[in-house]
Amino acid sequence: MNKNRGLITIALMLTTFLSVVLLYLGVDKFYYVLAGGRKFATFPDLRTQLAIGGSYLLLSIVYLIWIANLLSSSWMHSTWSFRTILLRTSFFWISAFIAYPLGNDTYLYLHAGLMNLSGANPYLIRAASYITQLSPYVDWGQTSTYGMLSQVLFTFSAVFITISPIVALYVFKLICLLLHLLNSYLIWRWLPVPERSRITIAYLLHPLLLMEQVSSAHVDILVSTSLIIFALSFARQRFWITFAALWGGFLGKTLPIIWAPWVAVTLLRQGHWKWLIAMILGSGAIMTGLSFTVMPNLAAWQSILNPGVAGQYQSSLMAISKFALDLIRIFKPEQLTLLQQQAMLAKLSSAALLGFFGFYCWQLWRSDKRWNQTPQMLLEDMGWTTLVLMLFATSWLMPWYCSILITFAALVPQARLFGLTTLAFAFSSSAQYFFGLNSSLKSLISIGIPILALIIGAIMLRSKHTPPPEAPQPIERLTGSDAAAELN
Repeated sequence: MNKNRGLITIALMLTTFLSVVLLYLGVDKFYYVLAGGRKFATFPDLRTQLAIGGSYLLLSIVYLIWIANLLSSSWMHSTWSFRTILLRTSFFWISAFIAYPLGNDTYLYLHAGLMNLSGANPYLIRAASYITQLSPYVDWGQTSTYGMLSQVLFTFSAVFITISPIVALYVFKLICLLLHLLNSYLIWRWLPVPERSRITIAYLLHPLLLMEQVSSAHVDILVSTSLIIFALSFARQRFWITFAALWGGFLGKTLPIIWAPWVAVTLLRQGHWKWLIAMILGSGAIMTGLSFTVMPNLAAWQSILNPGVAGQYQSSLMAISKFALDLIRIFKPEQLTLLQQQAMLAKLSSAALLGFFGFYCWQLWRSDKRWNQTPQMLLEDMGWTTLVLMLFATSWLMPWYCSILITFAALVPQARLFGLTTLAFAFSSSAQYFFGLNSSLKSLISIGIPILALIIGAIMLRSKHTPPPEAPQPIERLTGSDAAAELN
């Protein structure tokens, strides 16, 4: 108990520091750029990077130690109400709300909202070619990569820009905070009583969720909400809500599209082929409606696939490959030209995607032999699909991408290997800010730690599940009664 109090004290200090520093940095940056100063993406200098990135990394370490104690001890009563959990954790999520977003993505969201309010289609008009009062803060000049549900929230928040862009930003952050609290409550309702309080409080206080989904207000939180609603509705066989949840996630961000094959296969195995046909027809109707309104051509549909990162590599296996080829090109330029390097990286990227597709097909085939028709098994399979995609086949990997994996881990806490790998992945993603522009080291840490955790965890769990061999008994020493006893 004293150890937990010490960890909580350290966490309170680090959280307070991050909240205050991020608020000061964000507001100062807003007025600095407004006055014509040089725009910077994340940190203005190395000292700020080390202070914020180091504090965030240390907070993540404290969290890992704390959660290990939480899951292995009995200090927390298992029947805490959700209201009690909220009150006891309120300092942390309120501090995350106060902290200013780290990065410029929220400005991009509000910029898209202003475009919608003006009647400009963000899927057809590049952000850089449309001027609003937030244009000086926009980093990515491409067309929008976010679905219609995200656009609705962007547009609603952008209405408050008439008061102040900072007010509009905090309106959007308030939506994200409320969604995070809703997600935590729904997870609390989903989990059985013995695990309910521990897993919920661990989810509610996860540093990456508070930093990326609440403080920096990334739209990945919409995917988390859709996943949780999907789990609850699918378990109760409320398939229209399941359908709406999947589409809601896709209309927030495109990631849920990779879960559709799992849902289709599951419905067929359970004999719900009529529901599957209805969902396919419903999806066709939604796509037709979008095609006649905001997404009238192929370019608009391609926009949500984030074409701006094509050929770019960030915190991934492909980034490590690029670094290795860069070394060859620097020290032996006669053996590798820039064009040859780009061609090799394109082939490696395609091979990684083909490998993921092969893994996905194998996973679907394998599930037919071990299927037990439980929602937990379906969620675990969907989680592994998402994890493998991010670890091995995603070339551009940002720190907040793995936040959806934390939601999967909270929904299926019995999947111990998946949970261990996810915790390691979230920790390594948090470390990206500390390493900043050191692309090679950042990529090695971001991908290497979870892959190492996956390998070690698989070996350890397999050794625990393997029963020790029994010592053979000499046959000649067994009497007839002994043999009968052995058979019984």
